[in-house]
Amino acid sequence: MKSIAFLLTHLFSLRLLILLAAVVAVLFGEHLAFLGWVDRVVLGLTASGDSRLAALPVPVDAVPVLLASRGWSEPLWSDLAVHSGLLLMAGYLMLAVPRMGASVALPVTLLMGGSLVVAQAALAVSRNEWLPLGEVVLLLAAGFLVMLFWLQPRREIRALTENARTARLRLARILLQQGNTDESLEAIDACPACDEALDVRHEIAIQQERKRQYDKAIRTYRSILERKKNFRDTAERLAALQNMAANAPSVQAGAMDATRTLLMPQQSVSRPALGRYEIEREIGRGAMGVVYLGTDPKIARTVAIKTLSYDAFDDGQLQELKARFFREAEAAGRLSHPDIVTVYDVGEESDLAYIAMDYAQGRPLSEFAKPGKLLPLPTVLDIVVRVAEALAYAHSQKIVHRDIKPGNIIYNPDTGGIKITDFGIAKISDDSRTRTGSVMGSPLYMSPEQLKGQKVTGASDIYSLGVTLYKLVSGETPYQGDTLANLTYQILNKRPRSVREFNQDLPGGLVRLINKAIQREPDKRFSSATNMAESIRRLATKEAMELS
Repeated sequence: MKSIAFLLTHLFSLRLLILLAAVVAVLFGEHLAFLGWVDRVVLGLTASGDSRLAALPVPVDAVPVLLASRGWSEPLWSDLAVHSGLLLMAGYLMLAVPRMGASVALPVTLLMGGSLVVAQAALAVSRNEWLPLGEVVLLLAAGFLVMLFWLQPRREIRALTENARTARLRLARILLQQGNTDESLEAIDACPACDEALDVRHEIAIQQERKRQYDKAIRTYRSILERKKNFRDTAERLAALQNMAANAPSVQAGAMDATRTLLMPQQSVSRPALGRYEIEREIGRGAMGVVYLGTDPKIARTVAIKTLSYDAFDDGQLQELKARFFREAEAAGRLSHPDIVTVYDVGEESDLAYIAMDYAQGRPLSEFAKPGKLLPLPTVLDIVVRVAEALAYAHSQKIVHRDIKPGNIIYNPDTGGIKITDFGIAKISDDSRTRTGSVMGSPLYMSPEQLKGQKVTGASDIYSLGVTLYKLVSGETPYQGDTLANLTYQILNKRPRSVREFNQDLPGGLVRLINKAIQREPDKRFSSATNMAESIRRLATKEAMELS
């Protein structure tokens, strides 16, 4: 039905009526007396003395008499000139007049009509030849009047169409800026075809690439090529996406688990993005998902992006994990300390959640916690003091890290700087949503109360920092177990191994400090992270004096 309506709309138009009139005049002009009306009016104006010729227009049967009396004759090329003039006038009316508009076309049309009459008269006077251009003048005049009826609604329709096009384009761009590619594409689908609309489609396809919606991007690129071949780099991008899909058909936007990295496409395809951050490469694995190096192109900032892949968990787990993940952003976003990684942004895609944070230059302390690779004792003490002070600040904000360990402390050997990372399982101390019995963190460094699922306070971080210090000066941990159950049993029931079993050169003061930090009972540890930092600083000063 739509195709029939389209055909009727375009076939039965006023412009087609003009073309049909010109064709009828060419084929049947000699048999249609009214078409020579203009010629007979002109002849009547020249008639004199003959009562048969006194009326205007001259009767049809009197035309040959008047021409003979004047000694005028039609040139041999008369029919060709008239037919050509009819077709030229039809072309002018159908093609030129709509482009010029009524205000410009009116004087042009009057000039053309007058020129035809003058040319007819001049030919008659100078050469005694009568050229019947009246049909051409009549078509010009009548056709122009018809086009006036066509131009007015067409101008209104064009104005409405342009307004609708502009509104659709503006709406599509706004939706695209908001990241709503599907809604933006729906808005542009109703927009009349133009290069600007194709530009928006192209931007939508690139956004779909960045969102890893490769199937949608392929469809969008195809729709662009259907409307205009060789539009910008559409063909190249489409070929690259199709090649990528053929080589890695299992990689879809919603088919990743917590250990699978984002697909890094070839150069012809846009890099994936999370929110406004472009992904560069994988840089690590966190407790909940992959960590990426990314950039914020608006301000040229390098960030670390931690992700939580939804497909790694069933629906029963996912809601709780999402809530915990976003509480991380709430918690870490409250912290502003030079030795704690700054959280810049948090967001959610269809298949994962992410947190963008400061990219800490350096290496995790776990690389310096192995026998033969240990850092000098003064360096270790300085690092632990600074970590303790940063934890004291976090505790003052009612935030407990819950997963302090060497792998979550970044150390830059070149500058000596440190950053505490991965507040991913941090807990706001006054958060009533905490469930008894939930176990989070790394078991080797977890406090006994954390393993028991009891209330966790800053004392738990002190215990974990004590185990971290133990590891950094010895390369070992106080407890070892081949299973989680065995390890948990030892932490809850056995005495820790002395750190001097692994490093006999450690000063007695450091051994006592470590033993105090990893006491099984929280109230037997340091009363606060600040107190622990002060104790380590005094120990470091004493050791430095003894060495000097």
